Amino acid sequence: MTSDKPPAVGSKIEFWPDYGGALLWAAGERIDLRELPLSPDLVGPASVWLADYDDAKLPWEPTRDDAWLAQGRHVFGALRDALWEHGIELVAGEDHWR
Repeated sequence: MTSDKPPAVGSKIEFWPDYGGALLWAAGERIDLRELPLSPDLVGPASVWLADYDDAKLPWEPTRDDAWLAQGRHVFGALRDALWEHGIELVAGEDHWR
């Protein structure tokens, strides 16, 4: 995010994995996981999972990767729960992450 301040309590962030290390977004801007009140125990695995992103793994592709998608649902749930503790709502950009 280009702002010097992390998302505030009451903010809504979107989980939308993409190339280039993009995972979380707010108001159309990418948010760096390190800007959020998250433990390294969550940021590390989320970053490792995201580094393996490829459109070919998504559910509508014939090359879908069910194991990678299941890991993504786990990452989403863990981040959602951790952020909610700080009053930040994480929503899934697409239904298959819930």
